Order: sequence, then C-alpha cells, then structure tokens
Amino acid sequence: MVQKGKITDKSGRSRVADLRSRRQADAANPSLWTQAALADRLGASVRSVKAWEAGESVPRPFYRQRLAKVLGVNVDDLGF
Repeated sequence: MVQKGKITDKSGRSRVADLRSRRQADAANPSLWTQAALADRLGASVRSVKAWEAGESVPRPFYRQRLAKVLGVNVDDLGF
C-alpha cells in the first residue's frame, strides 16, 4: 500500500528522483540505477518507486530506511 502525500521540489521532482538520477549519471553501469533496478534492490514494486519519484506518494518508514541505505544518504536527506 502506498501512502499519499505530494512531496516535490519546484521542478516537480522528488528528492528520491534527484538522488537516483545522479547515481545513474555517475555510475559505471547506469542500468543498475533504473527505477526497476532500484525497486528490485528495495524489494518494492516499480509502481511504488515511480510514485515516490513523482511525488505522488510517500514511502513507509521501512522503505525510507532501505532507500537511504541504497542511495547512500541519511533518512532525513530523502525529504520525506
């Protein structure tokens, strides 16, 4: 289940989308940072990752912890 809540910056992108796209741009293998690959690493659905990145929903605390670990940031840095 996805929690609702619009969390985006001025460009309409969430902090998760920004962090993932930066990792993808800097990666030796960018395919490791697609939405599908991130969802797989988190144990979440691609639909959930897309909703988080679009700012259409907020991940539950369990997934916030996982996102922070995978993206290499603190939970507070995710902006939720």
